[in-house]
Amino acid sequence: MQGAMERAPLARVWEVSARSLGLLMVWFGAMRGFAFEVEALAKTIAGAGLPAFAADAAWLSPALGALECAIGAVLLLAPSGRWRRGAALAAMAFWGAGLLGLLSPAAWIHEPPYGGFPVIGSGQTLLKHLGIAGLALGVFAHERGCARGRERALWTLWAGQWLVLVWIGLMKFTQVEAEGVAGLMRSSPLFSWLYGPLDVQGASNLIGAVELATAALIAVWPWRPRIARWGLLAAVFTYLLTNTFLLSLPGWQPGYGFPFVGGTAQFLLKDVLLLLGAVALLCAGAAAERRTGSAGAASAA
Repeated sequence: MQGAMERAPLARVWEVSARSLGLLMVWFGAMRGFAFEVEALAKTIAGAGLPAFAADAAWLSPALGALECAIGAVLLLAPSGRWRRGAALAAMAFWGAGLLGLLSPAAWIHEPPYGGFPVIGSGQTLLKHLGIAGLALGVFAHERGCARGRERALWTLWAGQWLVLVWIGLMKFTQVEAEGVAGLMRSSPLFSWLYGPLDVQGASNLIGAVELATAALIAVWPWRPRIARWGLLAAVFTYLLTNTFLLSLPGWQPGYGFPFVGGTAQFLLKDVLLLLGAVALLCAGAAAERRTGSAGAASAA
């Protein structure tokens, strides 16, 4: 009974994650049939060194959208059981496959003074796919009742959090990222004040330092979950703040508006799934602490 009570908060996270993952997949997938998504995919294909196949984006983008919508609809609407389990596995494969985009030159910045890896451009959104795939794995393992699968999902979530915060945090110290971030932060009443005492690079450096400090705390999660808790809470706060940009800048597709999600809005909304990943790690860490405390009390008795 005690073990079940300890798992209950994490079980609720997996339930919410299934619905949230499903909603975003339906939302994103529905956009793939529109001209702006077709053009974006064609540009990506051409940037990958395959310009002869760019015209295939006209059918490939809607096809991917239909697949994404189908997976998302099952996660969103199906009750717990075989259908949701299968959809979670498909979602894990879908998001994991997106990481292959990092192999494309189009994911990196090649304009002087930068020359590709590790200075990442559009590939920043792909970095989030590791954590999202880990979230889908957690839903699958939860539906299957597989303890080992849940453990692997938590490790993947941990690695996904760390990857995003470290890499994007380090990027904040580059000029190209500082200028890009300025466009987001200057439009936000929560961040625009930074550009009074700090210049463009200084404000970006400050954000980067916070992200790296958060990553350093999260790094010890497997061994010191109590310390990592502060980093995970900071990550949750960070993901909440980044989504406020949707209210302060034209994050929706130009010429369409809400609810048409272009690249910027999708990049920001993916943080909702990373937030759920951070909450899953918090719940798992708290459960581990309770088990350790119970074991210590039993030994003392």
